[in-house]
Amino acid sequence: MNLGIENEYQEFKEGLGQLDKGLKSIVAMLNKHGQGTVYYGVKDDGNVCGISIGKNTLMDIRNRIRDKIEPRIYADIQELIDETNKKYIKVFARGYDIPYSFDGRYYIRNVSADEHASNEILRRMLSTSDSDILRQKSSPNQNPTFNSLFAILAGNGIHPSATREFYSNYGLINRNGKFNMNAYLLSDRNSISLKVITFEGTDKSVMSKRTEYGGKCLLISISEVMQFFETINIMKVNLNNTIREELPLFDFPSFREAWINACLHNDWKNEVAPSIYLFDDRIEIVSYGGLPFSLSKEGFYQGTSVPVNKSLLTIFMAAKYAEQSGHGIPTIVEKYGKEVFSFDDGMLKVTIPLAFDRPDVATRKNIVLYKNGLTENQKKVYDALSHDGNLSLQNVADKVGISLGATKKICAKLQNLGILERVGSRKKGQWITK
Repeated sequence: MNLGIENEYQEFKEGLGQLDKGLKSIVAMLNKHGQGTVYYGVKDDGNVCGISIGKNTLMDIRNRIRDKIEPRIYADIQELIDETNKKYIKVFARGYDIPYSFDGRYYIRNVSADEHASNEILRRMLSTSDSDILRQKSSPNQNPTFNSLFAILAGNGIHPSATREFYSNYGLINRNGKFNMNAYLLSDRNSISLKVITFEGTDKSVMSKRTEYGGKCLLISISEVMQFFETINIMKVNLNNTIREELPLFDFPSFREAWINACLHNDWKNEVAPSIYLFDDRIEIVSYGGLPFSLSKEGFYQGTSVPVNKSLLTIFMAAKYAEQSGHGIPTIVEKYGKEVFSFDDGMLKVTIPLAFDRPDVATRKNIVLYKNGLTENQKKVYDALSHDGNLSLQNVADKVGISLGATKKICAKLQNLGILERVGSRKKGQWITK
């Protein structure tokens, strides 16, 4: 039986005389990826050679793990038998309380080898290990209310109560008994703002709208953003050979997963919230903090979960906003590919393409097209009314230097094109250009 090759996630050892070396590999893999597997009774080439296993062997391995690895891990240790009745042992461990040490020393996995962690790597690991700062950092408001949070939890079969026990179980107070940043984010009032910014075109040169959802329970703000994008996610219907085809503007399940992931794994230490940018051709979801140290890009794409804000995840799961199944990112990858993700300067950006022009974008593009196709006199009339919508048609005619009859025809044409509108009465109304 062959178990493959050694890599960053698994290590082979021929016998238990290499027990410590294997456990050192476990530590190195935990520090790099948050999980790792070591097989005993397997050659370097992946072929099972078998080992002798006594009644206390597995317990001895467990005790060695307890005595040598810090912080404590609880490994899954199994005795296995291949098709030729050769016995071997599998040791699997998962953990995110990095950095882990073996016998007081720190290691990091590099391809299929274990290296001593440098001071820089150790510093980064320590930074990651303290990433659940939301639980320890005190809230600026020590008198919060949680009416919205309690209502959401109650709707999901949980019966919350304003007790220290509840606050502790759901990670809303720190070790000093004070309300923490989790509590601040989830309270009825805070200064957190989730921004949705709309731009005209495909870059950030012209901003057309800025909407902020915030000042309230984070779960409510998240839902309001999703409701907005659910509203604009119109369906385009094509009738092809009597077959009705419906095409959404974008895949909403992918958007939802990207948005929830951005809010859940965002680095909230400095109260900087994720943002969404809406362009003519795409949606960009930006969160801060990047990937955890122990999570590779490939692991990320495959759905490996390394919670950055562990206590916040507890609330999200209780409120049915998130799962721990790890299917969210693979869902996006399956729909749009890995290229929609970009990691840059401590930021994670997800770019979701739009399948067609939104109605407002199509109208704007048509207006530009119409304007570019106007005659010189039509442009002059349009420009005159753009500067002063209160002008009479006679005034316009005089400014442009054409007859009143020609001016009327031009105005009628501009109205038909949708770039000129008359608002109000004939005598007291005004012209609106678009």
